[in-house]
Amino acid sequence: MRIYHSIEEFSAKNPIVTIGMFDGVHAGHRTILRQMNDIKREYGGETVLLTFWPHPRMYFGKTDGFSLLTTIDEKMELLEQAGLDVCVILPFSSDFANLSPEDYISSILYKGIGAKKVVIGYDHRYGKNGAGTFDLMQDFGKKLGFEVEQISAYSVDLMAVSSTKIRNCLLQGNIETANSYLSYEYFLNGIVVAGHQFGRTIGFPTANLQLNTEYKVIPANGVYAAFAEIENQCYKAVVNIGTNPTVRQTTCRTIEAYLLGIQKDLYNKNVRVRFVSRIRDEHQFETIQDLQTAISTDVETAKKILG
Repeated sequence: MRIYHSIEEFSAKNPIVTIGMFDGVHAGHRTILRQMNDIKREYGGETVLLTFWPHPRMYFGKTDGFSLLTTIDEKMELLEQAGLDVCVILPFSSDFANLSPEDYISSILYKGIGAKKVVIGYDHRYGKNGAGTFDLMQDFGKKLGFEVEQISAYSVDLMAVSSTKIRNCLLQGNIETANSYLSYEYFLNGIVVAGHQFGRTIGFPTANLQLNTEYKVIPANGVYAAFAEIENQCYKAVVNIGTNPTVRQTTCRTIEAYLLGIQKDLYNKNVRVRFVSRIRDEHQFETIQDLQTAISTDVETAKKILG
C-alpha cells in the first residue's frame, strides 16, 4: 500500500475513492473496501482512501473523553491487510475544515485526486460543518464526469456497525461483540515497563503495559483472556485491567498481562495484546490467598477459551 501526505505528491491509476476517518477499520469499513476492490477491476484502477490526521477533535482541542480504536500507524497496517492500494492522509487544518462542500468536491476529489468513482457510506458528511450530502456529490459527479455510489448501513444482528458502538462495547467490557463488529481481535500496543512486582511474589509475574498513545480506548476494568505478541512470538495470556484493589489503594489504572509458559525478562519489549474474551470483573479479595486462587482459576479459564 502506498501512502501520500499531500495531494501534490499523489498518484494513482483510475482512482476508485472513498473518504473518512476509518477508525478501527471495522467490518463496515471492510465492506466498503471489498466493494471498491470489485469496482476497480471494472475500471482497471486502484482503490484510494482519503483520510485526515490529526482527528478533528484533536485539532480543535476537544479531547475530553475522546478516544480512538486505532492510532494512525495501526490504521495503516489494518488498511493494508484489508487490501487497500493507496491511502492519502491530508493534514486537518482550519482551512480544510472551512472548505465548502462544493470546493471539497471540485478541488480535492476532482482536480486533486482525479476520481473515476467515489464510494461513500450511507451517513457520510463532508465540507464545512458537515453540510455535504450524497445528493450534492452525485450532482457534481454528473457535471464533472465521475460516478458516485452509496453503500447502505452494514449490519450485524440487525445493528449498524459504527466506531462509536464498538467504543461503547469496549468501555462496557463486551469484547466479544466489539470483536465481531471489528472482524478481528481488538488490540493494544505498548512497551513493558517496571511495575510494583507484586505478581512475582505470589507466583504470577506480570508484564506491565505502557501504551504508546493516550487516545486509545482501554476496555473496561476486569480480567480477560488474550494473546500477547512479543518479538514475533504469540503467547496465551491473562490480562488484568484495573486498580488492583486487593493489594493497593489507588485510582490509577494499569494493564498487566500474565503470559502462560514464559519466564524471561520482558522489560522494554514491544507487546501487542489481542483481547479475546472477558473472564470476570475485577474484585477486591479478602486475602492474598483468595486472590491467588482466583488467578489460578482465571488461568484455567483462559486456557479453555484460547484453546
